Amino acid sequence: MAHREPTQAELEAAHWLVVLDEPRVSRQDIDAFQAWLAADETHKRAYDAVSATADKIDAVLATEPVGHEIGHRRTRVPVRPIAIAALSAAAALALFVISPLNPLRDEASAVYATAPEQERLVRLSDGTTIEMAPGARLRASFEGDERHVRFEEGVALFNVAHDASRPFVVTTRFGDIRVLGTSFVVRLGSDAAITTVLSGRVEARREMLFSPDNSVAASADQEIELAGGAPTVSVLAPGALDRRLVWRERMVALDGQSLREAAAEVTRFSGVRFAFADTATAQVRLSGYVAGDDVEAFLVLLENNVGVSADRRADGVIVLRTE
Repeated sequence: MAHREPTQAELEAAHWLVVLDEPRVSRQDIDAFQAWLAADETHKRAYDAVSATADKIDAVLATEPVGHEIGHRRTRVPVRPIAIAALSAAAALALFVISPLNPLRDEASAVYATAPEQERLVRLSDGTTIEMAPGARLRASFEGDERHVRFEEGVALFNVAHDASRPFVVTTRFGDIRVLGTSFVVRLGSDAAITTVLSGRVEARREMLFSPDNSVAASADQEIELAGGAPTVSVLAPGALDRRLVWRERMVALDGQSLREAAAEVTRFSGVRFAFADTATAQVRLSGYVAGDDVEAFLVLLENNVGVSADRRADGVIVLRTE
């Protein structure tokens, strides 16, 4: 098949793929990418094609023994950065330019996850974007008349492409969130799934025995809580929306969460693990702000505000206890 030179849009798309794969991609880069994507329909097609090619290279590299031995333990080199780097090589570029410029097929299914200190912007084949906070995990699959995401952990901002014929459903262990096209944040904790609506309309449902109709709806500046009982809707207080989005600045906003929940948030940003000396300590309620990756500042806040001290174990786990 004849070789052709990549278009300007394809070159720019490859650049954005590299930028967005950085573990600490900046808020400014994400906003600039969104603006570039919206500026021209060819940008969307080019980005889909480049991303699909990187995924193919990922799959090939993942089957090879990439890594090196340290003692008796093999340390694998992450294949995604290698795949993206390969896109700039002539051979990989040739693979790209002779491949059909099509997005992933509707039946495609993929798992996306972020490590501590890593954020990720995912663009699905329908144009929906998902901005994932550190420590998040989801599985996306488009089949038949429904676009479906299984949200398993963490926090994410969804900007759902409108499609009246194909609802977009986010499933959590507490219930389902259903939309046609809107913008919302899902925060999945140990006790509840909280959906904050930025624009449009969101419906949520929880299956409950002997109670067939457990669905609610919310619009902009409202919030749905899916927990142990029927779903509830509340109106956000002034300034609350900014607090819900503060994770995009790598901050944790504490609004009466338990210490267990707050520690889980800090773990997502820092990778540091926490344990609790007793149940009472885990249930201490907190308020305030703290940088998600600043563990020392978090420990100072605990000691000064609620009298919780910290002991470091040899395995790196920090044990929290009330004084």
